[in-house]
Amino acid sequence: MKISPKLLACYSPSTGDGLHNYAYQLLLPLYRVCEGFAGKVITDDLKQYAQEVSESIRDIIGVQNFVQIYSKIRKNLKAKRDKRKQEEKIMAVVNPARNAKRKLRNAAKHRDHKKRKIMTMRMGRWI
Repeated sequence: MKISPKLLACYSPSTGDGLHNYAYQLLLPLYRVCEGFAGKVITDDLKQYAQEVSESIRDIIGVQNFVQIYSKIRKNLKAKRDKRKQEEKIMAVVNPARNAKRKLRNAAKHRDHKKRKIMTMRMGRWI
């Protein structure tokens, strides 16, 4: 995961003019890392590094363009999440059996996770 920001940091200062064309594609993974939407546990060092890289890109493309692109990324990701939530709600109404199975699967995962957590806490006490 650290290769991506390093690659962006190396690429960004060298080509200032071409950066405007690819700013959306460059800032999308940085936004996900900075805001915590990467889907993985991200260390603080990596978040800080991604923030520094995005700031260097902001300095290159200009604050106005950066804010425009960053808000566009935020809006698109929010629209995707809202669409997913809406589809889930519609699926619950249209196909209640499927929704019930999905909820049972989620409850089983939660139950298993809770058991593992309790077992690790017990093992920690014994040692």
